[in-house]
Amino acid sequence: MISEASVRRAINHLGAFGDTDLFPRLPEMRCFLERPGTTAKDCESLNIGQYAPVGAVETLTPKSWLGFRIAHQLAAADNVIYLASLLDCAPNLEAARLPKEGNEAFAYRFAEGESLRIFEAARGFHQWLAYLSEFGGPENPFAEDRPAILTDISDFYQRIYFHRIENVLQDAGCPKGPSDLVKKIIKTSRARQSYGLPVGSTASRLLAECLLNDTDMLLKNMGVKFTRYVDDFRIEVPAGVEAHSILCRLAEHLMVTEGLSLNVTKTKMTSVKEIRRSSKGRLQDVFTSAEMERMKALITLNYGEEDEPKDEDMIANPLISAEFLLDRLDEIGDKKGIDLSVFKAVLRALRFLPGIDAMRLLEKHADLLYYVPREFCLVLSAASKQEGFPVQSVKARVRELLAMSPYADLAYVRSWLLYLFVDGSLPVSLADWQFYDFNRSVIERRSHFFFRGLANDRPFFRALKTQLGSLSEWDKPAALMAGMCLPFDEYKHWLADAARQINSPFAATYTAWLRDNHGKLGQLLSEPHEPVCTDL
Repeated sequence: MISEASVRRAINHLGAFGDTDLFPRLPEMRCFLERPGTTAKDCESLNIGQYAPVGAVETLTPKSWLGFRIAHQLAAADNVIYLASLLDCAPNLEAARLPKEGNEAFAYRFAEGESLRIFEAARGFHQWLAYLSEFGGPENPFAEDRPAILTDISDFYQRIYFHRIENVLQDAGCPKGPSDLVKKIIKTSRARQSYGLPVGSTASRLLAECLLNDTDMLLKNMGVKFTRYVDDFRIEVPAGVEAHSILCRLAEHLMVTEGLSLNVTKTKMTSVKEIRRSSKGRLQDVFTSAEMERMKALITLNYGEEDEPKDEDMIANPLISAEFLLDRLDEIGDKKGIDLSVFKAVLRALRFLPGIDAMRLLEKHADLLYYVPREFCLVLSAASKQEGFPVQSVKARVRELLAMSPYADLAYVRSWLLYLFVDGSLPVSLADWQFYDFNRSVIERRSHFFFRGLANDRPFFRALKTQLGSLSEWDKPAALMAGMCLPFDEYKHWLADAARQINSPFAATYTAWLRDNHGKLGQLLSEPHEPVCTDL
């Protein structure tokens, strides 16, 4: 059904770069990392008629200072199948796109081979800004005086019609089995609507790009110079052509053919010169060009591919330091006048530096936690591994923020704060959580299981053994993993019974992996996810 090569590459990619660029890692993903061969065999024998995807967790996430979007996290098993299926389709989908050399469709170009990277390097958002700084080309010295159009698509991922997904897969000549699996997962994850892709996954990025093939070809055939980063367009207006004519044809095509519309608030007339200027200055509201080059030398600021910091990365850099970055944050008055990508860049850089002052970050810049909780909490996690980390002070502040608006209002923010306890960055004491409502979201219920397991709460799991069938398919993997605090013989018998109660093509593989890792819960939750070379 799915090729072994695609399954292994999907697993390695998810292990190296995470199952989404939004949510905390799912601990059960480690099972697939350690048993890719067994997982591949399960996928090979997958019966699409019997396969029932679990469905996605949906939650509101900040998109900008005043904007939001719905984001999705797929279950670990579904994520492996979704990406592996798309990888079987990827060569066909990439072949249907405009050639990458023209840079019209800039982002997420599929890279064939066995690399951990699914997409070609040097095609992230910051590389696109660098390309835009030379937009128009040196071959025409008068080009920068020409008018240009800046626009993007309104709610792109959420508004993609399902029948267009079917058409794209079919038109590209993608293999039927993997195509059917892709469609089934998307249908299940978007059960409440007949449109939209799961937001946040690598597979969705690859598929979304191909849904704009016809749009790219329309602009190409009109003879205009343009470039696109996902749904963000920059179009140069040729001499003798009316800009509104281009906009009209683009808007009509998107509405009639794709069921999409341009974002009115982000559509405006500009000039090639202004596109160049704004692209060069995008990050210079906070840092000079030289300072940004130093940060780029420290980490890669592209589509979220930053690796887990390792010991050898924690080196004193004479050109940039944690104190320098925090000082610069302190100097900023109104943060809302600056693009959020700047703060993401700062927090990503902080993770790789020694001397992170966690309390300074929590006390002076807690507002960033609401807008970029992933990057913020990963910095705290990195700080927890450094000497002199004030554990109790950070723990008290994190628990305080969990109960404080607006942080407490977003399940997405709460999930990241709780993950600091799940991954061992902060110690778990059940007495601290007696009055916390873990039933507010799926992610919080799962965190509750891990809290109980880390606290070695055997009575809780003994009572849970008879209730496993009543849990959701999202809850079962977490409950079973957390239950390994039980004595081995007792745990082994529970797993044998549980394997029949999990609606997953990987049920036998997962319960066998849990049995073999009995007693290692803290290690499984705290160690970074990395691909493991094994034939299992």
